[in-house]
Amino acid sequence: METPKRLQPLAETLRPLYSLSGNQCAFPGCNHPMFNNDGNFVGQICHIEAALPGGERFNPNMTNESRRSFANLMLMCYDHHIETDKVHMYPVLKMQEIKRQHEEIYSNIDRFIHQMQSSLTDVTSSISVPTIQSLANLYIELYGVDDREPEHIEEDVNAFNLAISKLSKFSPDAKQLFALSLSRAQYEEGTYGPNTENTFVDPYEIERITQANHNHLFQVFQEIERAGFLSLDKEYNGQSVFWICLQGTEANLWEMIRQFCNKRSLDIKSMVANLNFAAID
Repeated sequence: METPKRLQPLAETLRPLYSLSGNQCAFPGCNHPMFNNDGNFVGQICHIEAALPGGERFNPNMTNESRRSFANLMLMCYDHHIETDKVHMYPVLKMQEIKRQHEEIYSNIDRFIHQMQSSLTDVTSSISVPTIQSLANLYIELYGVDDREPEHIEEDVNAFNLAISKLSKFSPDAKQLFALSLSRAQYEEGTYGPNTENTFVDPYEIERITQANHNHLFQVFQEIERAGFLSLDKEYNGQSVFWICLQGTEANLWEMIRQFCNKRSLDIKSMVANLNFAAID
């Protein structure tokens, strides 16, 4: 019988070990990744039957090659590597079954894809969409009185309820980005005097303050633009900006809401992201 010696796993063993891990710890219910976002391996290569005498579940009848074989290795996070050192709770057969069940998920790619498809859900589908009745509080707070004609009230209400409905269907990232854009909006400079009431957002400022991935950020901006909430202008004072829009009404409601939140010390990001417009109605 050969002397037990720890041998490093071969590359041809590590490849299927990694691919069949699904980048997750094999311990049931654990989703700890084996590689972090920087691509560094943060998992543990674990022996079912230990490489050396004195180790957990050591089998003196195994060869050194068998000990480093695919069948005897599995990937776990540090915590569950330690947990499974409790041999009385995790004997060889138990460990082998944990490995088999975990790797089976990723060994049948067609089944795995089907599971992924079955788990995909529209996170916006269960969102309850509120509606507003008049926006009276918004006008009274800003102007001291709501003296709109009935047809103008109807115009504002219809336009804003349509906007809320569209906003509710935004991806979570788009909803957060639009809310952030409102909070960081800037006024258009007047040609010969004060600023106008038109507002825009500088996408590069948003990129700097969020440190978001450039491509992803602009994809989200495009989602918002397609919904009619932003309009790209590539030639405003020599830079590209997005004008903030609300279709269907002459009132600059988004800017009015921003002023309302400033006066009431309310968080416009929270109001918009959570579709909570009760205060302005």
